[in-house]
Amino acid sequence: MTEITAKYDEIFWSAPRTSPRYLIDPVAFFIALFGAPLLVALLGFWALFIPVFALVFAGPIYLLLATPALLIHLRFRDGDTGGIITLAFAVVIGSSAAGCGYGLLVPDSDAAIIALFYGGFGLVLGPLWGWAFGWIYNRLRSDFSRVPH
Repeated sequence: MTEITAKYDEIFWSAPRTSPRYLIDPVAFFIALFGAPLLVALLGFWALFIPVFALVFAGPIYLLLATPALLIHLRFRDGDTGGIITLAFAVVIGSSAAGCGYGLLVPDSDAAIIALFYGGFGLVLGPLWGWAFGWIYNRLRSDFSRVPH
């Protein structure tokens, strides 16, 4: 009986690590998370103030969806800007599709139209915010978080 208990002496079973993981620099992450929409709004305010209005209307949605997606992405990948832009594009498409699906399933709901409206602007502004996040994060992160552990 001791052979069985010797094998499973831990309280919880832990899966073996299959790939290297990166540490996330928290200061650089949160500065980039809040600074990316501000940078895009600052650079593009001349375009009919659309990026400025996007801060108010899409900012909370960005924080709600981008924070967990970026935390998971940066934990397993090196944080290059191209990957973050692709992630932003995928999150916009996925959330728009989910909103459209919900709007089509619920009768007398305007959620599908709202999801298409937000998704249309998000297809442009989401990758721009992703580029700005990657640009800021890669310049502020520490050298210790650049190598896998």
